[in-house]
Amino acid sequence: MHKFAEAKTNNNQYHMFKALLPKEEKYFEDFSAMIIAISEMASLAKDFFGNAKYDAETSLKLKTLEKRCDDISHKVFIKLDKSFLTPFDREDIYALIKTLEKVSDAINAAVTRAIVYNLTEPLKVAEKLLQIAAMQIKELYISIVDLKVKSNENLKIVKDLEQEADLVYREAITKLFKEETNAIELIKRKEILDVLEDITDKCQTVASVIFTISLKNG
Repeated sequence: MHKFAEAKTNNNQYHMFKALLPKEEKYFEDFSAMIIAISEMASLAKDFFGNAKYDAETSLKLKTLEKRCDDISHKVFIKLDKSFLTPFDREDIYALIKTLEKVSDAINAAVTRAIVYNLTEPLKVAEKLLQIAAMQIKELYISIVDLKVKSNENLKIVKDLEQEADLVYREAITKLFKEETNAIELIKRKEILDVLEDITDKCQTVASVIFTISLKNG
């Protein structure tokens, strides 16, 4: 067979084989949908802690958004089981979804605790910590949308914001132990502050996963 004809035949066979393969799932749409839901949660939680009186209705809205994140996570795991092709390593897709899910869980936990504990006075610094978290989530959204582009500037911003949150948290804890005389109130407030600070830590974990993905696929 002539070399050109042989090459053409092989090329046709390749395209026929490729057509039979399952197509790459649209994981990036799932990533984006999840980070958008998390962004809405952060905004709701920030407004919740910014009010003079905590609104229990916010908890219901957050639970709906958290369930949306859980549903997306479940859908992605099913795709991973069925997909032949993935945009990058399966374990990285799993890690990204799981770390995002933990951010949504932490946001919901902070608001839930504030309602259940029935704080006597609003925890003012909570709004500041959630504002920082919201800024982190904005940068994570940009990083996820541009995941195919090797750029780490947004991830650096997430890390810088996490360090800022650490300072805010430490100052708040110091002030709490200095001024709060009611032991029960102190325990309640410290636990909520711990969860709020954990949100920013978990955002940094998401950034680390994205950084790993960009290194392996850049």
